[in-house]
Amino acid sequence: MLNLSFLKRKNPLDSDQELLAKLRVGDQQAVKKWFLQYHQKLLRFVLSKVSSEHDAEEIVQEVFINCLKHLPLFRGRSNILTWMKGIARHEVADYYRKKYAKRAIKTLPLGDIILSSPIEDSHETSAKVRLVVAQMSWEYRELLLLKYVDKKKVKDIAVQLDRTAKAVESDLFRARREFRCLWLRTNPQYIK
Repeated sequence: MLNLSFLKRKNPLDSDQELLAKLRVGDQQAVKKWFLQYHQKLLRFVLSKVSSEHDAEEIVQEVFINCLKHLPLFRGRSNILTWMKGIARHEVADYYRKKYAKRAIKTLPLGDIILSSPIEDSHETSAKVRLVVAQMSWEYRELLLLKYVDKKKVKDIAVQLDRTAKAVESDLFRARREFRCLWLRTNPQYIK
């Protein structure tokens, strides 16, 4: 006898579509089911990238909020968990960007320039650095942010930008030089 039981199984994307339809009309039971179904999975995913359980929990909450905001844009071409993990990746990147931005900006390799002095506090220095970075060309600013704020390796930046690692290294050198020139122009007290 031919076993046709596989025909009765539901496609996971079908149940995702049903859940999405209910979420889009604001069905409270669907929201509760969605949260219970995906919270632990997302938390484990985020905890694999963030060591603090408290921070991971906050990131997961942001993911759920952003998913609800962007629900009308989700076309359902992937399953819900895949979509949510994509949003979680962005939230984790934002978490690290915020967490390390000040430290990374202060540690830009600017040759002989020392970005902190005993007279200035770190907030004043950070504000000056942000002003200088804002004056930079868009391409160089993005390169510095990818390298020093997002902490990406040159080879990863090269893949992301579809360029060679050598080209990225050359442009990073030019970006640091542009930063250095703008810094010295706006902060002449650092000229030795």
